[in-house]
Amino acid sequence: MIDNYRRPHPRLTTLRQGLWLWVVICVFILPGRVVGQTIDTNRPGFSFSPNVVETGQWQLETGISYTRDNDDAHTTSLPLAEIRTGVSGRVEVFLSSLSWSKATSATDNTSGLVDMALGTKIKISDKEASTQTALLFQLSVPTGDSNFSSDRWDPSAAFIWSHSGALAVAGTVKVSEFSSGFQLDNGLKFPFTWGDAHTAFVEWEANLPEGGGNMHWLNGGYQWLLKEHMQFDFNAGLGLNDRTADYRLGVGFSIRL
Repeated sequence: MIDNYRRPHPRLTTLRQGLWLWVVICVFILPGRVVGQTIDTNRPGFSFSPNVVETGQWQLETGISYTRDNDDAHTTSLPLAEIRTGVSGRVEVFLSSLSWSKATSATDNTSGLVDMALGTKIKISDKEASTQTALLFQLSVPTGDSNFSSDRWDPSAAFIWSHSGALAVAGTVKVSEFSSGFQLDNGLKFPFTWGDAHTAFVEWEANLPEGGGNMHWLNGGYQWLLKEHMQFDFNAGLGLNDRTADYRLGVGFSIRL
């Protein structure tokens, strides 16, 4: 994660071009189909959606992220792909973290694939409930290159919720087991909409590893519904304590197939 960053780097231009190429492929080559339900994505932000992809449908969520660390290091990751499919009215399965990262510092340059993850999301609440809930179970698979892999199978479980009362609020509580011990991650999101196609949110995210080293983020994001089955998004995060990176930025594109 590393290298002084004093002006826009040509690499970022290449990454932007790569993202737009990915969007063009998704929009014009992949066989998107429109059905009655509006696309509902897990990205951007930390907190997941409690909804599942409908039975027999597939959803692809992608993006690019850039993180600037406190020591002037930076990391770029893409395409952050997640593939989701519905297997019943309340259950979906997914394959996520299909991604490549490049970490740069003043003394080092590393790049490679990261560990992918597979899992399932199970919806608990009925569609009519004002508070929507779901459970998520995930297993990180050691498929990444040496500098980006934990070299072990790391399990996680999460409780996902959203409330649509006078004040819309949502969140995700996640527990993971790593070689260094357990980690609790918690997100609290406040979404708001305007018109039929625009949604934004602010979110507090906390990463609380066993033994200390807590990290806190203030996240924000925007989602633009291009069509019922296509979405563009932008997100940003600001580190709130010394252990957290300075900031991170991301853009993404999602499509239901």
